[in-house]
Amino acid sequence: MIFPAEYKRIGVVHLNEIDDSKKHFVYFLSEYLLKEVGDEGYSVHKVVHEGKDSELLRPVKSVEVIATEDQVFCYEKRINIKNRVLLIEKAAEICEIQQKKGNPINTVVFTGFDKHITFVHKPDLTKIKNIQVIDIRPPDPPGLIDCVRRLNESNIFGDLEVKFFEKVVDLTQYEGDNTMFPCSASELVGKCLDTDTIKENGYLLVGCQMSKRIFEQKFPGLKYDFVDLCPINSKLTKPEMPFVIRCCQVKNCGKIIHINGFPGIAVHWGVSEYETSEAVRKLAKYIDNQENEANEANGANGANESS
Repeated sequence: MIFPAEYKRIGVVHLNEIDDSKKHFVYFLSEYLLKEVGDEGYSVHKVVHEGKDSELLRPVKSVEVIATEDQVFCYEKRINIKNRVLLIEKAAEICEIQQKKGNPINTVVFTGFDKHITFVHKPDLTKIKNIQVIDIRPPDPPGLIDCVRRLNESNIFGDLEVKFFEKVVDLTQYEGDNTMFPCSASELVGKCLDTDTIKENGYLLVGCQMSKRIFEQKFPGLKYDFVDLCPINSKLTKPEMPFVIRCCQVKNCGKIIHINGFPGIAVHWGVSEYETSEAVRKLAKYIDNQENEANEANGANGANESS
């Protein structure tokens, strides 16, 4: 897949020809050129330029065709070109539809609301990073999930190529007169560690390891059953992909951890929107680095085998 990181790396050429037979100049940031073909079409090219660092316009050294006019589809509607997941998915959908019609489309050109232009060549859905947001209900919606939803809707993660999936543990399934929950703010039916006192055995404690310690200190000697909700240890919150979780222990927060073979990051229960966005960015960067390292290792192994 070729998807320029920034649309400022793309230039639009208003010339009849792009080749090495004539002397052309391009803006120093340009890495790709969209050559206008007809009234609404484009062909897509990779450009290499040379010249001094001080020159804003630099002579073209070489031009490589990436996609010819018949391989390029121009999406008519204005779209948010800062949302990379949206563009990858839309380009993949368009290419699939066009190819089923017999059209050799492998590149889609998009125009933003500000009239800037970008393109996706050979869209690859596997490049989208799936992240699972794991939380508990109530409240509804759960706090972390609601926070990530709002941030995602604001497009703050638009450049990261991340897509979120939600996993919720519903605590209402444990409601009952003989159940104790950590906090009365949940309004769950049962007893709560912060408000109630018990003297008899046989309660079900639903909480994390911190809740367990508080229960045993507050009610020493009582026998009880325990449902572990600690996102680090619980089977109920076990992730199926890279993940973001909430944890009440600061020592677990803000660093990359691994659960069930997947990397993730924990944020504190009182986390702010800014801290949440920073945590997601840290995880996305880690996933990218891991993928790059794996690709480099595979390349090195391939070179060793061929030699």
